[in-house]
Amino acid sequence: MLYLFSLITNAWAGLEYEWHWETSPQIEICPDSQLTVNEVIQSYSYWFDRGVSANITSVNKVNYCDLDKKNVIQIAGDRDVDRRKNNAITDVKWYYYGKKTNTTTLYISRVLVQIPDDMTETPEVVLHEIGHSLGLGHTDDHIMKPVY
Repeated sequence: MLYLFSLITNAWAGLEYEWHWETSPQIEICPDSQLTVNEVIQSYSYWFDRGVSANITSVNKVNYCDLDKKNVIQIAGDRDVDRRKNNAITDVKWYYYGKKTNTTTLYISRVLVQIPDDMTETPEVVLHEIGHSLGLGHTDDHIMKPVY
């Protein structure tokens, strides 16, 4: 019932899940990211306050980000963002069970969020990419529009 309420709440807010976390992820802030633990927590709190749910287990600044690690959201700096095309990039790795159809639930196995240093001062860009890491797709919501 709570899950259904969460879906209804997000639909009212103009938010749509493209992917879902099946397990509880941890958040790692990679050494090349300029974002602080507090800024990351505030960004996730924005989405939680809007009814988006995910059971985040921890948020830590780490000395190394293993790009093969599962059940993790890693927040990095400007690694390979083509600035002519994007302000930032979120790469969601996902999986599914059974045969893939239009109604198949896609589950997130890991996420790499790349936010260049000069974009960390633009809250809308940070919130947009954090929204993707929680499973949100592009919508008409003012933060989740494709233009960010």
